[in-house]
Amino acid sequence: MLWLMMVLTLAPHRIVSTAPSITEMLFALGAGDQVAGVTTYCIYPEAAKTRPKIGGFQNPNLEAILALRPDLVFMTRNQSEIARKLRQGGVNVVELEHENRSSIYGSIQTIANEIGLPERGRALIASIERELREAAYTPEAKTRKPAVLFIVGRTPGSVTDLVVVGRGSYLNELIELAGGLNVAADAIVPYPRFSFEEVIHRNPDVIIDMGHSGMETEAQKRTVYQLWRQYSFLRAVERDAVFPVSADYFITPGPRIGQAVRDIRKMIWSSRSDSLRGGNRR
Repeated sequence: MLWLMMVLTLAPHRIVSTAPSITEMLFALGAGDQVAGVTTYCIYPEAAKTRPKIGGFQNPNLEAILALRPDLVFMTRNQSEIARKLRQGGVNVVELEHENRSSIYGSIQTIANEIGLPERGRALIASIERELREAAYTPEAKTRKPAVLFIVGRTPGSVTDLVVVGRGSYLNELIELAGGLNVAADAIVPYPRFSFEEVIHRNPDVIIDMGHSGMETEAQKRTVYQLWRQYSFLRAVERDAVFPVSADYFITPGPRIGQAVRDIRKMIWSSRSDSLRGGNRR
């Protein structure tokens, strides 16, 4: 009982999160009541929307954070300058990195340890692993894995200035877990830029496009779908395997990666999957 009272006394009571992924982890660990501030992009779970805002992910507002009087701030490592300023102001800052599945688990456990709930961290990681095992798919030996192009950025209304998922991204791992083959897995950076000529050269079986904001409605998604229909010479278009998506859990490396794998699996193994059974690519 004395140990529990000490933990409760030492646990942070006012936590600020500067990334949607961190916010999701905190709520999934049952620490939502301790979250005193989040970014404008922290929209999941629903309760996160009610928390005071401290600016965007790329530009959190130092004054807004300090005004919340936090006793702990969780940040990603690419926010080192504001982390330095917060520490100068006497704020306890913990920097996290979750670019792949292993580091996602590491971030969850670090957060759980910092808030005095290490067992919840281990339990959440085990739950995610269980969900991933259920969602993962291994094709039969004679079935060729679909070649997948996952687009996370591009010029609205065109297929130029593409930013795609490379080998170093956690999304590459999710594509592989879903039974796909990332056509940009040879890229040396997590999110390389592709020209449309490169797309033609690699000729993917499946295109998953969440390349720009403003695809929340079905009508907006149909517009993106029709954009790709112009290029009937692409294998993905021929197979009717172009999927505009907007769900935030695809680009939030956190507790919902199992849902992302399930969705990717459904997309890449639908739409004339029989054409992948045996034989070589045309």
